[in-house]
Amino acid sequence: MLDDAVDLFLAEGYASTSLDLVAQRSSASKRTVYAYFTDKAGLFTAAVERLHDRIAETAEQSAPLLELCTSLVETLHSDEAVALHRIVVGESTRFPELARSFYVAGPARSTQLLLAALRAAGSGPDAPGASDAERLYALLLGEPHRRRLLGLAPAPTPEDSARHAAETLRALGHLPAD
Repeated sequence: MLDDAVDLFLAEGYASTSLDLVAQRSSASKRTVYAYFTDKAGLFTAAVERLHDRIAETAEQSAPLLELCTSLVETLHSDEAVALHRIVVGESTRFPELARSFYVAGPARSTQLLLAALRAAGSGPDAPGASDAERLYALLLGEPHRRRLLGLAPAPTPEDSARHAAETLRALGHLPAD
């Protein structure tokens, strides 16, 4: 159901995607869709959460900071994540609750994962705080993500994601220079 819903959101937009369409596309009853997701905003939030679950899985494996950052870049620069981000930006004034739930399920959650990883890594001059994690998150997206949002660049390869993550960590003093 979630894959079908994402396909519909990407093809039809948020406003034009209904739970009826999702139920029809996924061969489920509308009641089943409501039981799992409550409403359209819940369905959209579940799609965002699924993307950030991929990043959380890397964090749960006690992966080094570089692996977590690489996972974040690869996931959030993906075609699906960029398309969902575009939808939220486009619909945020008409659906402010959608924007809030996107932020909580996405950026705020990933920033907390980064904060925990920074503290576990013990890198940097002082104990990392929330602003350090936000700064890292912002730089992991940065201009490459803006180019993705504008359709000016393709999704990065795994190698590109790892390089971008490493360069960002080095710039912030969390990795030694090569």
